Amino acid sequence: MKIPENEKNSEEIKETLVYLLSPVRNVTEDQTKVIAEYAKSLETPGIRLFNPVNDAPQQDATGYNIVMAELNFMHEAALDGGRADVLWNMGGGKPSEGSRVDIGIALALGLEINLVTVFNADQPTGPQICLRFINGNGEKIVKKVIDDIRRSDEVIIDWDMEMKTEEQEWMRMFLGIALGEMAKNPNLKIKLGNVVGVDSPDKKSYVKVVKEIEARQK
Repeated sequence: MKIPENEKNSEEIKETLVYLLSPVRNVTEDQTKVIAEYAKSLETPGIRLFNPVNDAPQQDATGYNIVMAELNFMHEAALDGGRADVLWNMGGGKPSEGSRVDIGIALALGLEINLVTVFNADQPTGPQICLRFINGNGEKIVKKVIDDIRRSDEVIIDWDMEMKTEEQEWMRMFLGIALGEMAKNPNLKIKLGNVVGVDSPDKKSYVKVVKEIEARQK
């Protein structure tokens, strides 16, 4: 039986969904160039790329719509055998909150994580437990956290505005895991717990994102 040409073509161009996980803010000119060149290399007929710089609404006032756009794509990618390509920044100033949350999401969704490159490997700043998880050293911890979340109907997110300790970094990863589980189970409630520090009213933040999720779930 001869396969119609249009069906053959649809099989040939089946896309792989790729989430580009890289720092967005506080990046150097050289890092921006490397990230842009790598994103350009993924512009092929066989790949559908989500680059947060271009594909998430970065001007969103609170950050809620940014997080939801990223979460929805990663969920779709996980369901379709996609992956997250990671360009990780170990130093150069303030550690990236977004990268840590994104890794948590990817871990919860079971999304393949492909570490492409590491910036500032010789000058790490801040906690780096997330990098250990990227390298596959936190599988048992993630599984236990996911099991605990699935036994409950809500997740409490405590937050420290600083990110100078492993515990504070874990808060970011834990939020990502909770978001990933929420994508799979929309009935899961996410609530804001204890907040340490001041959440600036004129800047997007994960505190505002969690508050927005909580308000929409009521």
